[in-house]
Amino acid sequence: MPRGLRANIGRRTRHASQQQVYSQNISEERQNIIRENARLRQRGSTRRSLASYNRLAFQYDPTANYSDDENLDIGPMTTICRYCNAFKFKRETAGLCCASGKVKLDPLLTPHSH
Repeated sequence: MPRGLRANIGRRTRHASQQQVYSQNISEERQNIIRENARLRQRGSTRRSLASYNRLAFQYDPTANYSDDENLDIGPMTTICRYCNAFKFKRETAGLCCASGKVKLDPLLTPHSH
């Protein structure tokens, strides 16, 4: 094993030991403050990432590949509306397509082939 890597291993374990001693000696009140700060940091990070999707439909970019974004995964259209037989996403709002049967549209005609 190269000498530089071997020396680094000892430093890592020494640091881990120092962290353990620090954690054991820290007061419970201070630990609660640290946990709360970490929770707030995580919450703020989540809020910032979700804010970038606010009103995204009005800024649609047809060149962007949205299918790779795990935050936008809504799944396949596997549900069928019982009123108008429209294909819907699994968690799509009920009645969004035809207002739960209140809106009646003529069936679409098959396009003519040239």
